[in-house]
Amino acid sequence: MWRDGNRIHFQTSLVESGVPVVTGAYIDLLDVKMEIPRANPCSGTEDVQSDAIFTAIAEQVKLNPDQAKKVNAVFLYNITVNGKPTSEWTLDLKNAEVHKGKPKSGKADATLTLDDNDMVEIALGKLNPQVAFMRGKLKISGNILLTQKLKTLMETNKAKL
Repeated sequence: MWRDGNRIHFQTSLVESGVPVVTGAYIDLLDVKMEIPRANPCSGTEDVQSDAIFTAIAEQVKLNPDQAKKVNAVFLYNITVNGKPTSEWTLDLKNAEVHKGKPKSGKADATLTLDDNDMVEIALGKLNPQVAFMRGKLKISGNILLTQKLKTLMETNKAKL
């Protein structure tokens, strides 16, 4: 089975012989809406879609702590909805930890503030972080150069989303 736009093409074969029995078949999808699953829809922050992104990043950091430690920095994400702060996440890549809230010790090397929808767009690769920064959608304080190291981490997680 393979997808071409809103059309799914498929064929079926006999398991025993591999002989195709249905070929040239397809299904047209009328309306495709793909959403990121919510991290915890019962948490009271159900409007914050980016929580699922940080949850996925946390899982990848646990699986690949050495790769995360190569970044060797602490990032604080302030996520907003309609301009109001709604969620904070810390990526402590010195200790290979990702958790909701402020850094556990010390302060962040860089703080990134952006809207929930923009975070989702960046994570899915639909919005370039540099373009978001230039348009004022992404605000960064602290060591801005460290944020370049996040690119590889985000690209690794894009496939998981």
